Amino acid sequence: MNTIQSFMLRHPLLSVVLILPFTMVFTLAVFSLIINILLPGLLALWLAGWVYTSIVGQHWRRNINEPFWFVRVG
Repeated sequence: MNTIQSFMLRHPLLSVVLILPFTMVFTLAVFSLIINILLPGLLALWLAGWVYTSIVGQHWRRNINEPFWFVRVG
C-alpha cells in the first residue's frame, strides 16, 4: 500500500488518469439509474395523480401545488 501511495504522490496526473475510468463508470451508472428509472417513475406518479383528479372531478391545481398529495408523510 505504501508503494502505491508513494507512486501516486510522485505522479498525481497519471494517478488521476488511471482512476478516471472507474469513477466515470460509477458516475454513468448512477446517472443512468436516475434518468432511466427514477425520473420516469416520478413523472408517472404525477401523471397518475393528475388523471385521478380529472376522473374524480377534483380541481387540477392540487397536482401543481401538491404533486404527490396521495402519499402520506408523517
